[in-house]
Amino acid sequence: MKRLILSAACALSLVSCGGPPAGPNQNVGQPVPKSETKLTAPTIKVFVENSGSMDGYVKGATDFENAVYSYLSDLQLADLGVKNDSISSKNSMELYYINSKVLPFAPDVKAFINALEPTVFRQRGGNRGTSDMSEIIDTILAQTEDNDVSVFVSDCIFSPGNQYRVRDNADEYIVAQQIGIKSHIVEKLAKNPDFSIVVMRLTSQFNGIYYNKFDERQQINNERPFYMWLMGDRAYLKTILDEVALTQIKGKGVQNLFMISKPVSAVPYNISLPQPGNGKYEIAKSEQNAITNAKTDGKGGNSRFQVGISVDFSNILLPDEYLMNPDNYVVSNKAYGVEITKYSGPNQGRYTHTIKLNLLQPVLSKGTVKISLKNTLPQWINDYTDESGLDIHSVGAMEKTYGLKYLLGGVYDAYASDGQYGSITININ
Repeated sequence: MKRLILSAACALSLVSCGGPPAGPNQNVGQPVPKSETKLTAPTIKVFVENSGSMDGYVKGATDFENAVYSYLSDLQLADLGVKNDSISSKNSMELYYINSKVLPFAPDVKAFINALEPTVFRQRGGNRGTSDMSEIIDTILAQTEDNDVSVFVSDCIFSPGNQYRVRDNADEYIVAQQIGIKSHIVEKLAKNPDFSIVVMRLTSQFNGIYYNKFDERQQINNERPFYMWLMGDRAYLKTILDEVALTQIKGKGVQNLFMISKPVSAVPYNISLPQPGNGKYEIAKSEQNAITNAKTDGKGGNSRFQVGISVDFSNILLPDEYLMNPDNYVVSNKAYGVEITKYSGPNQGRYTHTIKLNLLQPVLSKGTVKISLKNTLPQWINDYTDESGLDIHSVGAMEKTYGLKYLLGGVYDAYASDGQYGSITININ
């Protein structure tokens, strides 16, 4: 399996939790005790697109079918919370095909997967000729209640159709789709600010007809991308990600990952006392988020200075691989860089990670230092976007998806704010 690239977007607001400034060895922000109350298990609603462009993924036994079957089976058996039916060992799951209509299927995952064949796709009905992604997403959002998690499986290709050829304005179509997707998600967030989205990019053998943006047919038998989305309350999605390992998905596995949710109100954190050999400072008693009497250890090129910050990211929908990547952070003062590790100090269970602010130059730089988490679309989304949507046999097009950056850009636009997901500000005196 290829290396899993974890690129994500999630919201972060790092602030102290009120009260007077803490002295040495005390928390700047006292962590709120974590609730042990278990969530009620969500109903899993599965929507597999059965437009004509999907037929090639389900001709015979394919990685597409193996991936979907393994993931749905794991979801159904996972411990996702207290079940309404205490007798059942499985989570409640509803199965649908979707195109211009929502087409219900019997709640039997094995039968659902066995029925994934082009002939069955055609028999299920609906308008299979075009994929109005904005309308499909709006339909799924409308059917996703607060206690539901929806799984959407699709090739996520926009289908402007032949009517856009004469006017040559297919790009206007996908921009309008992006705006529509943003609007639908903004409306959903107004009802549930914790509504969140996870998008997985996978690949499978595709043996069938590829339709370009003008509905021209091209026969292909090659590896093609497809996508599985999770949509629901952030707490549910975090539980699913914790309980159902993405590495266990069959087929060729998850290639890329995108997560996004609204900011949490606050993340508890603590400025730690200096470690031997990493400089000296005192935690200010009169000024919150500040250290005083800061000095480096060593002289000249051997001088060292580091500030440790313990944080609790447990309520953040974001994988460790993303949180621990220094490239995902911006430090306002170029004299400093960051290193992120798993937390291993006292109060285990209260903190999840340690951010180490490291001096990168011989001379100590004082003043305000702001550490921000970047707010940009993951690069892989641009890398795997087919800009033209015309010839699937052109160089690099086979692994790409027409309009992908507009589709996921609409998702991103609904959540994005101020070019960053949050920040920590420390005053070094």
